[in-house]
Formats: sequence, C-alpha cells, structure tokens
Amino acid sequence: MDEEKSSGDLQGKPQYRMVREAAVEYIASRREDPALTTISSKNQITLPAHLLRELGLGNGDRLAISREGNRLILRPRPKDWVGYHGGSLRGLYGDGKEEIDAYVRGLRDEWERQ
Repeated sequence: MDEEKSSGDLQGKPQYRMVREAAVEYIASRREDPALTTISSKNQITLPAHLLRELGLGNGDRLAISREGNRLILRPRPKDWVGYHGGSLRGLYGDGKEEIDAYVRGLRDEWERQ
C-alpha cells in the first residue's frame, strides 16, 4: 500500500499513515450510496454491473486510473480515438468552405510576403 507522510509529532519524527480506503469516482446519471468492492489477492476489483451499464462499459474496455490524494479515479478510455476526436476542431479555420478558403489564402499571402 502507498504510504503518505503527514506532519510530524512534537519530537520532529515524521508520522506515516496508510491509505485505507480508495474512493472510485463514477460519472453516472444517478447519485446513490457508494458501491463497495473488495481487492482480491491478485489486486483485482469487481465493478458493479449497473454502473458499467450506465457508462456503456463491457468486457475488454480499458480504463485509465490515476491517484488524486487518497482517491483512485477510473476514467473510461475511448474505444475509437478517431471517432472520439473527430470534429473537435470544427470551426477552427472558419465555418463553411468560403471562410476556410479565405483563411488558406491569407496563409499563402503571408508566405509569399516572407
């Protein structure tokens, strides 16, 4: 288990405390009592089926895990990175063909001036 230093006692000796509980943050539509799970001897946990269904997760899906203080945060990884990022830059160079063409013409004019 990870140990975390806390402020020392009066003699200046550092005291350590063990992380005893990990809160798993779920992004789900309904808020309810936290689901409990146990860490197995192989360091595995079982996630509640109703939460996986709400998030659209299933067998083989990957999760990113990070630590924030005494919490472990699980975040689903996109199944299709192209679909996940596709369209995220829409409107960056203009809305519509005319605006995009004008943007490109402006860039070409800058290059010719240099």
